[in-house]
Amino acid sequence: MKYLRTAKIKNKTVLVRGSVDAPVDQATGLVADDFRLRSFLPTLELLLSGGNKVIVCGKRGRPGGKVKQSLSLKPVAERLAELLDRKFVVSADKLPESPEPCLVFYTGNFQEDKHKKQLSKIAAQHLVVLENLEFFAKELENDLMFGKKLAGLAEAYVNDDFSKCHHLVASIGSVIKYLPGYAGLLLEKEIKSLDAVLKSSKKPFVLMMGGIKISDKVKTIENLGSKADKILLAGGLANLFFMSRGYEVGKSKVEPKGEKIAWLLEKNFKGKLFLPQDVVVANQDMDRDSIRVTEPHEVKSNEVIYDVGPKTILAFAKELKNAKTIIWNGPLGYFEKKPFHTATIALARLVGGLASRKAYVLVGGGETVDAVKMAHQTEHIDHLSTGGGAMLEYLAGKKLPGIEALK
Repeated sequence: MKYLRTAKIKNKTVLVRGSVDAPVDQATGLVADDFRLRSFLPTLELLLSGGNKVIVCGKRGRPGGKVKQSLSLKPVAERLAELLDRKFVVSADKLPESPEPCLVFYTGNFQEDKHKKQLSKIAAQHLVVLENLEFFAKELENDLMFGKKLAGLAEAYVNDDFSKCHHLVASIGSVIKYLPGYAGLLLEKEIKSLDAVLKSSKKPFVLMMGGIKISDKVKTIENLGSKADKILLAGGLANLFFMSRGYEVGKSKVEPKGEKIAWLLEKNFKGKLFLPQDVVVANQDMDRDSIRVTEPHEVKSNEVIYDVGPKTILAFAKELKNAKTIIWNGPLGYFEKKPFHTATIALARLVGGLASRKAYVLVGGGETVDAVKMAHQTEHIDHLSTGGGAMLEYLAGKKLPGIEALK
C-alpha cells in the first residue's frame, strides 16, 4: 500500500475521500461533534501545504441514494472552513477567483460537463467539498462509470475515511481504478494502531465490550479471544449471556435470538469471560424510587437492566489495572442518562489514567468515544478509532474492501 506520508504529492489536483460523517444538531444546523473532522485535518493540511488543489468527497448519514437536504454536507464543510481558518463559500456554479484561500462547498453535479469544467478551475491551495455522494444511488452501487467521472476531477486519490472502509462504494472501490491511490494520514494511523494490537499486543491483554448487538461483535470476540487474557462483557451483550443461563432480564434491551451465540462464546472462552456480578435496574419509566442494585439472577420481569453495579466496577477495574493492552468497544450501560452513566464513566476515567503509561489503550465505536469525551479522557487514550464497525471487522480478521482496493 502507498501512503500519503511518503508520496510527496505537490501542485496537483487531489481527490480525497474524507472522514466527514459528522453528526449535526438539527435545532442549530451546526456540527454537534467534530471528532472525525479534527482527525481528518492533518491529511488536508499536508496536501494544502504542498500547493495542491484539494477536492473532498464523502457522505453523511444514510440518504439511500436520494437527495435529503437534512443530510447535506454543508454544515460539515462550514465547520471544516472554521477549523482550517478559511473563508467559507457556497456555490452551485462558478468558483471564486479571489486569491484568498477559501473552502468552497460545491453543490453542482460533478458528473455534468459544465460542472466538471468549473471544478477544473480550482485555484492553487483552494479546497472544494462536494455534496453528499450518497445522494447518488450509483455511489452506493459502486458503479464503475460513476467512479470514473469522480476520478476525472483529479490527478491523484487519497482515501482517509477508515469509517467507511468496510463498505465498497464508488468513491472507494471504483475511483481507485483510474487514479494513483494513497492511504491518508488518518487511515494509516488506524491501520497501524489496529495492527499493533493484532500482531504484537503486550500481556496481560484485556478486551472490554458492551453495547447491544452481539452479531456485530461475535467474530471480533472470537478472533481476539484467543489472544486476550480476559474478556469483560456488559450492557446488552451481558444480558444475552444471562438469558442463556436461564436468568430473567425483564424488559431489558437484547438482540433477538442472540442467546445461542452467547452460550457458545461462554462455552468456548470459559475461564476468560467475565460477566457482571451485580446490575443496576429500574422500571421502564426510570423512576428514581424503582432504581436498585441486584444480582443478575434476581432481576424482576418488569425491570430493565440499565448499568452494572459497584461490585462489577471493582472487579473490572482490577482486571484493567493489571493490563498492558486494553481494547474497549461499547458502553457498559445507558450512560447517556444519569445515574446509569456511573460504570461507563468510572471505567473510562480508569483506562484514561492507564493509557500511555501502564497500558496501550485502543477505544472505538461512536458511543464509546462519546463516553470517553464525557469522562474528559480524549487526550489520554492511545488511539481513538473513527470507525466502530470498520474497527470491529478489522479486529475480527476480515479484509476491509476499502483497504484492499488501495493495495
